[in-house]
Amino acid sequence: MGMTGSRVAGATVVMALALPALAACDSSAPGHAISESCVATPSTPSMKIALTTIHANVWNAAGKTGQAASVASQLSWRGVHIIDTGNDPVGGEPPKHAEIRYGANGKQIALTLAQQIKDATLQQDDRTNPSVDVVIGSNFSLVPVPPPAPSKITVNVYNAYVIPGAAGQLASTLRKRGFTVAKVANDTSDFYPDHAAIVRYGVRGEPAARPLALQFHDVRMVQDHRKGTTIDIVIGSKWSDGAVVPAAQATVPPKPSPTTPTCTMPTKTS
Repeated sequence: MGMTGSRVAGATVVMALALPALAACDSSAPGHAISESCVATPSTPSMKIALTTIHANVWNAAGKTGQAASVASQLSWRGVHIIDTGNDPVGGEPPKHAEIRYGANGKQIALTLAQQIKDATLQQDDRTNPSVDVVIGSNFSLVPVPPPAPSKITVNVYNAYVIPGAAGQLASTLRKRGFTVAKVANDTSDFYPDHAAIVRYGVRGEPAARPLALQFHDVRMVQDHRKGTTIDIVIGSKWSDGAVVPAAQATVPPKPSPTTPTCTMPTKTS
């Protein structure tokens, strides 16, 4: 999954950030020296940078097997280009939540990526290219992606309880609330005896699954292995006429506020 220096240079030049080191861009090599000077950074970047122009390594310092690959996958579908994954090559004390390492020309890039990660700290090192490292700590978590508008959410409506007409009625209700309904059918492949409604979704569909789940009382969310963003709502055995939440109450929570990244000094070793 590695990327050579020339390939990173070609991919990152489209950022057009007027960064003098772009022409000499190369992949972040393990073991970059941490800068002795560290200046407090603002909570938001001062220039607009698309996630699709960011190239990052994802290093695991939390000791959980497979976590770097998992985080890399989630960042990738958000648009970030992943250079490499693995255990943290720098070592030392792991961050509590997450650390983003960047070079002299990468602060705005690091700040942009920090908006995707809860409680991330920023650390400058001696790299000369605009790549960044995401170091996973023991309490790592990503900021939830804001949910899309209902019109951008495609839903399949399935009746697993086989109440005649229930799937069609529910599909009509969801359309009135702005959702895009695709399939409407019975589905007896799974049996759900303990809930009124089940929302099934893949990892990329999680932002859309949240507002759909708000439409129901007694709802269970089930993540499966689907690749796309289309989600299912399945009528379960506890379904009743009161299972649907009134439209005025089925509101999406406010957009999550990004946390404020802070800049920490490295711990000196003798």
